Amino acid sequence: ALSTGAMAQNDAKKALATKLAQLQLKTDGAAMADQLTGSAVQPIVAGWSQRLDETVPPARQKDVRDKLDAELKKFADNTHKAVEAQVGKSAEAALVPIFMEKLSEDEMKTIIAYMESPASAKLQALGADATDAWAKRIIEATRSQVEAGAKTFESAANRIVGAAGGSGSGGNSPAKK
Repeated sequence: ALSTGAMAQNDAKKALATKLAQLQLKTDGAAMADQLTGSAVQPIVAGWSQRLDETVPPARQKDVRDKLDAELKKFADNTHKAVEAQVGKSAEAALVPIFMEKLSEDEMKTIIAYMESPASAKLQALGADATDAWAKRIIEATRSQVEAGAKTFESAANRIVGAAGGSGSGGNSPAKK
């Protein structure tokens, strides 16, 4: 009788963990897919942008960039579809064991009740506006420091590249090539 009760309790906890995983997927799945797609695309963009600058004459760069952008869009779209499919498939397998190990049934019930509440929906709806306001405040507070750091980096990079290239001009930034 004890083992049957324990199994029923474990089944109830697993059902709660599964429901919580589904709610987590609904809340964070799209952002996860976007973030992982960006992580796959960004290094390719950076590598090809540098290669284009180094190997394609300036007069042909716009045309080549347009063609590369079309191919990059195909890659990004296909990657996003593949990632998005796995986000949905892997949520329960990844999250249920963690929730079962780290959370009690009562904790999961509380979290689920909150996530399904009107207050949670309202907070989620405010999320983008709140995040934007927060980001703007950070940008405003750090703008001068970031700009000064970027100028310092540009100056150092120009000295390093100029010394390596044998040219004495340290005033050309990569954007001015």
